[in-house]
Amino acid sequence: MRRIIIDTSVVLIHGTNAGPWTMSKFSRYFEQRGFRCYSPAYRHHDKQPSEQTSALLAETSIADYVDDIVEFVETLDTAPILVGHSLGGVIAQKVATMGLARAIVLLNSSVNWGILPTTDQERALGKMFMRAGSFWQGTLLPDFDTMAKFGLNKLDANEQRRVFDRLLPESGRVMFELFFWIFDENQTTKIDYDSVTCPVLMVSGADDLAIPPSTARLIADQYGARATFHEAEGFGHYLTLEPEWKKIAELCSNWMNEQKTTV
Repeated sequence: MRRIIIDTSVVLIHGTNAGPWTMSKFSRYFEQRGFRCYSPAYRHHDKQPSEQTSALLAETSIADYVDDIVEFVETLDTAPILVGHSLGGVIAQKVATMGLARAIVLLNSSVNWGILPTTDQERALGKMFMRAGSFWQGTLLPDFDTMAKFGLNKLDANEQRRVFDRLLPESGRVMFELFFWIFDENQTTKIDYDSVTCPVLMVSGADDLAIPPSTARLIADQYGARATFHEAEGFGHYLTLEPEWKKIAELCSNWMNEQKTTV
């Protein structure tokens, strides 16, 4: 039996309010281990917003971000491994339903259509958006205290502020599609799980209050034997930036190396 090593590219897909910089540590780590890495930005996420781009951003949907990543992936010679953080995990799954991924790694992936919250903290986050008025008609950046609690809780105070100051407003429509999928008539985040035929690695931070392991497992369960689930003790939501990020990068790298070989 002969084992063939596949030259595999990795596309790292960032989350809401963010950009490729949130994936840069993982990108460098993977490249040091022989992967060719790319970190495309969604439209209007590659620079500080202007009045014009803010107006355009307010009209964008997760479906537009999926188009952005599909357009990039189709420029590659072979189907890549997709590594998606938070919203990027939903997008990685959507792209994988099109047969454009060799494997997908979901890092604290946001919830998909049909996945209900399992904790009071998740429900509290949803209520926070409700208090923001008609947020789906504009752009939105949660305040520092909210981000520190739900996204940056494993970083020290100085690092929390540094990361927060780099975050950008996000499309309110995108936030609506994520958190209030039950009212989204387009079912934007609905995943045809049977169409994802590639291997799936789901990594869930044990201290992630936004997408806790109990919810992440519901997503992983949709893939049956195709999914490997790992609960990362001591990690929160932004595990790509947390002090022990190399532990997660190593876990992912080892798993991705397994996907580079075929019999």
